[in-house]
Amino acid sequence: MRNVSAIAWREIRAYFSSPLAYAVIGVFMALTGYIFWSALWYFSDACLRYGSDPFYRQQLNINAMVIRPIFGNMGFLFLMMIPVVSMRLLAEERRAGTAELLFTCPITSAQVVLGKFLGGAALLLVMLAGTLAHPILLLASDARPDMKATLVGYLGILLMGLAFFGVGLLLSSLTENQIVAAVGSFGVLLILWVINFMADSASVTLGEVMDRLTGGLWAAAGLGTGGPTLGEFLNRISLIEHFEDFRKGILDTQHVIFYASFIFMTLFLTQRVLESQRWR
Repeated sequence: MRNVSAIAWREIRAYFSSPLAYAVIGVFMALTGYIFWSALWYFSDACLRYGSDPFYRQQLNINAMVIRPIFGNMGFLFLMMIPVVSMRLLAEERRAGTAELLFTCPITSAQVVLGKFLGGAALLLVMLAGTLAHPILLLASDARPDMKATLVGYLGILLMGLAFFGVGLLLSSLTENQIVAAVGSFGVLLILWVINFMADSASVTLGEVMDRLTGGLWAAAGLGTGGPTLGEFLNRISLIEHFEDFRKGILDTQHVIFYASFIFMTLFLTQRVLESQRWR
């Protein structure tokens, strides 16, 4: 763990010794602050308009009207910012020629990947820590949000952000051009973000898809053309689909397992890429 922590600390210092971290954190805090203010203003206006009506007063939920929109927009901001932050993690090492020096050190490629990932995760934690002021301000008022649901939302956005970092790290290991890494990461994340929108029109089963791809050999082999639909499969691999329950304050272990598995897969693939480069 000493090697991993040394690499992680090196990445943290690299982030905060350059304007990049401060610019990203500043923009993120400004945008989330504006979103919080807008949602809170809308909630306050609704309370003034309908607070005297018992029926409408029951519909006014500060978690649903203020907290959830913040988490939803945080995910979109991560989609835009994390590729920019993660593009330098490994691409910069190859461009600067320090990758060879790193590979010749008595450390494994897995330690390099984990250290780089933890360095990026530390920046993500700092970004999220700054937004804790929003629920704290609500707690200090008479609004009294459900803090359990809020903490579940923070867990979900943290897991999704770490999954984004995993994709960014993987794309950064494939090229020495940081712009290519950033654009590639954004493209992959955008596909995984909107893939559930395409799922609504995908009613064909996976068995039928495989049968068409193999020219009828799939069904001829007796493997069948049933199974889950392509839409159900696309929903299961959508990053945003697994985040919806977190936004609502629902902690479901299947979503935690999905994000943990996704992060592990991206880190494993990154490690294999580095291992292949080490022996070239």
